[in-house]
Amino acid sequence: MSSDRELRVREISPRGAGGVAVIELRGRGALERARVLAPKVGERGLELVRLALGHEMLDEALTWIEDGEHVELHVHASPPLVRRLLQLLGAAGDASARALTLEERASELLARAPCEAAARMLLDQAEGALRAALEPLASLDRDAARARLTELDARARIASFALEPRLVVLAGPVNAGKSTLFNALFGARRVVVSASEGTTRDAVRERVMFGAWPVELCDTAGERELERDSEARATLERAGQALGREVRASADLVLWLQPCDIDGAPAVDARTRVVLSRADRAGPSTGLSAGPRSGAAALPRISALERPAEAARAVHELYRAAFGLPAEPWTPRSAVPFDAASRAAVQSARRSIAEAREDWREILLAELARA
Repeated sequence: MSSDRELRVREISPRGAGGVAVIELRGRGALERARVLAPKVGERGLELVRLALGHEMLDEALTWIEDGEHVELHVHASPPLVRRLLQLLGAAGDASARALTLEERASELLARAPCEAAARMLLDQAEGALRAALEPLASLDRDAARARLTELDARARIASFALEPRLVVLAGPVNAGKSTLFNALFGARRVVVSASEGTTRDAVRERVMFGAWPVELCDTAGERELERDSEARATLERAGQALGREVRASADLVLWLQPCDIDGAPAVDARTRVVLSRADRAGPSTGLSAGPRSGAAALPRISALERPAEAARAVHELYRAAFGLPAEPWTPRSAVPFDAASRAAVQSARRSIAEAREDWREILLAELARA
């Protein structure tokens, strides 16, 4: 074998998820490069080794060493793992360690799509929908390009709710029906429901679907005064309430359940929507629109106990209204910026046009190349 060949590092197995991926190192210094991650590998033959970067264990690999200029690493075929190994082993500027294309990134995300609509959306991008929308932009005039980028940016915002499920937290006073509503939204009995105060003392979290939209739904402990409880019970429940408040602070949307038959109005912020619960207990004389309940007649009224399907539909509509979402996330063959890199490129290109820069086409092309 010629000793003047430049080292080449590449994946020689088909790309994508699978059982085993094969990385080939061929050329001058192949064995020395393999020893960057497997310093104890031998000189020739088949061997099972550990791949590590310092103290970080990366993978186990079955290695085949033909000679010092031809090494194969047979590793687990996780696309992120393979990409990292190529980057760690690849020579500077080696095409095998290049950044993934739009289509390849969409394909990689497809296996982890959180819902059917997200999978269909990613499949469209893997088949070139986003590239087909981006490539002609530089040939348009400024106003037309800005209009197309604005549309793509709007689609990206909506699509992100399908691709990245938001955290929705159920909160409210004890016995407001949070756990009953959680079970109605989950579609099965997931949490214990009881008339006893303080039954829920932990935060229960599950992936659910609000219609076509994936959501991380969390049930939290009810709020109430604890002075009259035993110290042990109060300590445990107080910890549950503190955890609930901590989860609410990180929520994208908080649904505060306020029982129809109990006076009082919570102090809410921009992330919180009030839902009047236990509607089955509210009599015709309940003063929902008086005093602290001013405007309560316009709030959703539900009974998750008596009408769970109706309560679930009301919450689904409330969620979509809170974020301005359509009923369906996916439009067939529609171009969508689907990850952080493609969204950032569209937003940066849009800003360059909005700033009326003379070189907006050059900036646009550079940003789209980075997408």
